Amino acid sequence: MKTRAIDINRDWLFGKGRNNYLSDSNAVAQSIATRLRSFLGDAFFAQTQGIDWFNLLGAKDQTAVSLAVSTTILNTDGVTGLSSFNFNLDSDTREFKLTYEVNTIYGDLDSQINIDLGV
Repeated sequence: MKTRAIDINRDWLFGKGRNNYLSDSNAVAQSIATRLRSFLGDAFFAQTQGIDWFNLLGAKDQTAVSLAVSTTILNTDGVTGLSSFNFNLDSDTREFKLTYEVNTIYGDLDSQINIDLGV
């Protein structure tokens, strides 16, 4: 698996040829993070992709958030299983912190992601 790398502002990197691409578990990790940051219906070419963050945060339903996050992770290309995940959702600051361990076609991967949902 290969994917174009993104910078800290989540813009694609250009100008360094093959060095602007991620492969193997790094590509899977970036794909998971990108998919978790996607809002439902936010991309004109993928209206059914993303998480319905607006309604999930408004309802404050931890089970629904857990289901949406785990489904998104498990449906990411290269992921074969979800070993564990833990999240903290701060309703006041609208910050979502997630740590997870997944099994991928390249081996095990553990990571942490912070998403500022204060849009």
